[in-house]
Amino acid sequence: MGEDSHPDEVRTELPLACTLGPGDAVARMGRWQQLAASAQQSVHRDGHRVTVRYRADPAVREELHVLAQAERECCAFAEWNLTELDDHVDLVVSARSGRIDDIEPLAELFRAG
Repeated sequence: MGEDSHPDEVRTELPLACTLGPGDAVARMGRWQQLAASAQQSVHRDGHRVTVRYRADPAVREELHVLAQAERECCAFAEWNLTELDDHVDLVVSARSGRIDDIEPLAELFRAG
């Protein structure tokens, strides 16, 4: 995570196209932040794509699968793909439109610059 990261800080803002209600959004963002604090290794942004690398262990893999599937349902404007390797799991989130600005709210969720 970058130097501007504050894993203990719970965000409550939703990306503009998210269909979650405010209460659900707080809980979901809390889960992402908890996962970041315990297992996130790096974040890289490249145009309309954000790649977040996580430590690979069974609990992390399971939580990533659950969260990515949940995001596919509420944030259909983005693609949520997991690549699993022996020592890490990469979550690649990309704007379906291919526009850089469309990934901005999600890049902020993962604190990618």
